[in-house]
Amino acid sequence: MYKAVGLLWIAGFFSLVAAADAQSPSSPAVTTLFDGTYAFVSSAKVNETYYAWGSNRIGQCGDLSPRGPLTIVNGHARYNKQEGTVGPQGEVTMRKEPTPFGKGGGNSGIDVMAIGRIDANGTVRVRRMDYYCSWDLIWQKESK
Repeated sequence: MYKAVGLLWIAGFFSLVAAADAQSPSSPAVTTLFDGTYAFVSSAKVNETYYAWGSNRIGQCGDLSPRGPLTIVNGHARYNKQEGTVGPQGEVTMRKEPTPFGKGGGNSGIDVMAIGRIDANGTVRVRRMDYYCSWDLIWQKESK
């Protein structure tokens, strides 16, 4: 019984290794399909307020003003101080590393994430989230 289970486990393991090895890498054209400059179109707050735990206060989420275009080069996305990747289906993920407390920079100590997608018309829609607030951002492709 134990021998049969061991053989099944070994066979399963090598099947997974073979399946992983059989996947072909994405073509170079896929990573450049979305390359270009995207002009900022709009932002909308998802939440107006937040609860600042520890201080028992309600805070206000501010408006986001445009800070330049979104650029994508070889599948690498960059907007303001956020950087990330663009997948083969147009999925966008960007992140801004937190600034150490006491060093300034607005969102000190807080991660900023942006997750979204690029559609066939060259419109990028992402949700940008920090520790307290979220915004929906839109850009439109200008050039390659």
